[in-house]
Amino acid sequence: MKRLLAFVVFLVLGIILFSSVVRAVGWSEVWSAVQEFWGGKGVLLLILTFLILALGNWRWKEILKSQGYHIPFFSLFKVYLGGFSVAFFIPTLPFGSDLLRAYTIQKTYNIPFSRIFVSALIERILEITAYLVVILGGVTIFLFSTQIFHTMVLILFGAALLFITILSLFYFKSFKRESIVRMILPSIKKTNNILEIERGVFNFFKLRNSALWKGFLFSFLKSLSALLRAWVLVFFLWKTIGFLPTLSVLGFSYLALLVPIPAALGSHDALQALLFQSLGAGAHMGAAFALLIRAAEFAFALVGILFLIWLGIVLFKNTVVKKRERFLS
Repeated sequence: MKRLLAFVVFLVLGIILFSSVVRAVGWSEVWSAVQEFWGGKGVLLLILTFLILALGNWRWKEILKSQGYHIPFFSLFKVYLGGFSVAFFIPTLPFGSDLLRAYTIQKTYNIPFSRIFVSALIERILEITAYLVVILGGVTIFLFSTQIFHTMVLILFGAALLFITILSLFYFKSFKRESIVRMILPSIKKTNNILEIERGVFNFFKLRNSALWKGFLFSFLKSLSALLRAWVLVFFLWKTIGFLPTLSVLGFSYLALLVPIPAALGSHDALQALLFQSLGAGAHMGAAFALLIRAAEFAFALVGILFLIWLGIVLFKNTVVKKRERFLS
């Protein structure tokens, strides 16, 4: 009930933010910029979004491979898209994407749930690491180049610094092989599943583990692809932009994800409107940028839901067949 309430509260907040931004910048100007992407430009945006998601899936495939599980790329991609759709539409659900991916792979390939969940957590940590690096660089560039210290940006940047501190603690503890769970819950039993999951994560985060460096490589390649998408999109909208402003644009995109609003509705629009206005492109261009990114990601999130429905039907049929075979035998 609490999770449903949180989802509704953040969704309403997103709608209010989005409506406020649209009223402030003018819907007709935003829609006029968006309409430029019907046709070839829109297809290019979808291709770049697919590349970003494909690199994320490839990273997960390599993590599973390091654990001894070889799952075909496109079979895994269906599950990855399903997890992406959960994170996109229901960001208020803690570990919702990771739990769903772990459950689906467990039922499909008969792999222990804890091993798959560990791989999903590792993938999430690598993702957050790349995100925070981009946020730190992008927002720092924005603050020093524009001298605009907007309250919303500073609050979210402070939240990002808190995440960086927590992540730094994780890396420090994992490399020293010191339990974080025991630090928080000193009376926890040695046989607890949480400790087993922590050990699985720690086993991956070893400096001598080549899979760790592959994970970092795919994480930053994914962010580099997102940077390319941002540059292409802003170039079509504005016709001129350099590397550093584009890094700020991507940093603000990731910064919006710190607020668990479905589809980053309103939060992304407000941040990009502020950024684009400070760059001299006009707030409506920033709102259009956020809307276009959301539209492209919504398309793949929708495909992810369809895959989830299909996988659900397949798993249900398999369960029915197994029960019938047991009954007949």
